[in-house]
Amino acid sequence: MKRKSNCLATILFLIYLALLVWIILFKLQFSISDLDKVRSINLIPFHYDKEVGAAFHLTEVLENFLIFVPMGIYLQMLLPRTKLYVKFMLIAGTSFLLETMQYILAVGRSDITDVLTNTAGGLLGLAVYSMAARLIGNRIKANRLFSILAGIVSVAVIGLLGFLLFANR
Repeated sequence: MKRKSNCLATILFLIYLALLVWIILFKLQFSISDLDKVRSINLIPFHYDKEVGAAFHLTEVLENFLIFVPMGIYLQMLLPRTKLYVKFMLIAGTSFLLETMQYILAVGRSDITDVLTNTAGGLLGLAVYSMAARLIGNRIKANRLFSILAGIVSVAVIGLLGFLLFANR
């Protein structure tokens, strides 16, 4: 049963990673030609142009934070015996890699704020899983609960994407 649960969590994690890449690198676009050709770097945390507005930036920070929460949860599920600093490095490294790819591919603005907020979101995910496992009293039951929740969310997101894909035609 444990192996089957771990296999499901692995599949759901791979789906999450694919969606993460699509959201961050491809900006939810179905066509690469629709992407903005932008290449810029911001190395000053939480520094923004005044033209866009503070409300937009607050929303972006929150979205960047929330999009990495599942990564922390998945890492806790799939790597239960791995040290915290290794999980931290995986989260920060993934965020840094995605920001670097945005710059290399010229598909977005690479921003240190995104790396910081993504990493903080991943750390929250680690904490959420740990607290839930303690409340439930069992990692196997916690894995089952999070796998069911992730499965429901994955089916809903894939269904929504399918709908959007057919609606765009």
